[in-house]
Parts: sequence; C-alpha cells; structure tokens
Amino acid sequence: MDNIISIEEQDFTLIGKNCRLEGVFKFTGATHLAGYLEGEVHLKDNSPLTIESTAKINGKVFCENIKVFGKIEGEIFATGLVEIFPTGNIKGLINSKNFIVHPGAIINIDGHSTGL
Repeated sequence: MDNIISIEEQDFTLIGKNCRLEGVFKFTGATHLAGYLEGEVHLKDNSPLTIESTAKINGKVFCENIKVFGKIEGEIFATGLVEIFPTGNIKGLINSKNFIVHPGAIINIDGHSTGL
C-alpha cells in the first residue's frame, strides 16, 4: 500500500480530446489541452502549457511558456517562450518574450517579442 499515488499530491491538468469547454479557465501545474476550449486560459503559475495536436483554442491564452502542436485562434500572452511545432496552427496575436516557429507550422500572426 506504500506505492499508492494520492490524487491530492498531483499538480497537473489534462483536458481530453473529446471535451468541449467554454468560459474562463485558471489552471495550475503542468497543463495539457487536447480538446476544444473557447474563452480564456490562464496558467496561474509558471508551469508549462501544452496545446496538443487534437486541440483547438479559440480565445485568449495567458501563460509563461507554451508549446503549440494544435490550433489557436486568438491571442497568446506569454512571459516566456512560445514554441510552435510542425503540426501547430496559430491565427492571431502573439505577445511573448521569445518565440520559436518550427518548419511546417502554419502561422498568420501579428507577433511581438521582447527578446532575452
């Protein structure tokens, strides 16, 4: 019984690919979004945010670091790094300290970077 993991000790969020949510969401801990979210996504700490390849986010995202494998339409405000992978698709505004676009990613953005 010593090797049982207590859910109270876990600090992460996973939104599955078949979920559809609308509203304002405030997450803590490592967060993976694989479904559809419309509204605002806030990461309340400096934990990583991952937008999975099956995800579609329509709205505003506020975080430190974000990895995008899926689709975002709207605005991203990141105090750290925005990284867009080959399956990523972003349409809208990116305002971040730094951002990386990998070959194959689709972007139609107004982007602002404050640099290092």
